Amino acid sequence: MLRLLTLCLAVMALLSACGPVYETQYSLVPPTSAEGRLCVNQCQQNRNFCRQNCGMSQQACVNEARSRALYEYQAYVNRRNAEKQPIKKSVSDFDRSYSCGNSSCEARCEADYRDCFGGSCGGQVLAKTVCTAFCDEGKPAPGAAAAAPMLSPMPPAGPAMSAPAPTASSYPAGGSLCQPGMRVEVEWKGEWYPATVKDKPRKDGRCPIHYDDFGAEDDESVALRRIRPR
Repeated sequence: MLRLLTLCLAVMALLSACGPVYETQYSLVPPTSAEGRLCVNQCQQNRNFCRQNCGMSQQACVNEARSRALYEYQAYVNRRNAEKQPIKKSVSDFDRSYSCGNSSCEARCEADYRDCFGGSCGGQVLAKTVCTAFCDEGKPAPGAAAAAPMLSPMPPAGPAMSAPAPTASSYPAGGSLCQPGMRVEVEWKGEWYPATVKDKPRKDGRCPIHYDDFGAEDDESVALRRIRPR
């Protein structure tokens, strides 16, 4: 018990030595136009569908891991019996379903929703960096002094007015690159590949592209954050 307590204290000391831990939190300002609100509803439906897929993928992973655990446990039992050795392990010792988390999948759903909300529907996505652990009150969080809107159109000057229906030309950042025939680079698994935009952005905010060095079977529609100018 003393060794375990010492280990826990050592881990906490190591984490605190690494400095404050920050995370990015988002605030969403909905569009004012009726078209924009309908667009947001579609974004929400797409996010719900994405979350359902994450849940089904996680459950399939858990089922496969548990089936594999039963298989490995039975092989272990047979081996121990053949060696006339006692059975010291249980099925749980072979169960690796703990690795079937879906946090990265759901994070992708949320990122795609923000792209759709701000890039396609005319809403505003405001990002703010906050400290969540080992915070040093004497040092402000990086970027906390001025939280800049992300994937959001510039607010209109003068008196408040209803936002116009979103068009491809009003897309910020990656959205401005999503024009038919535009030569861009697209991120895929950490690498950037030359590509050409095939069409205007879809209703869900994704941009249809063709990878220049690959066949048409690899064409896809990607989130705006994965596009950069070539």
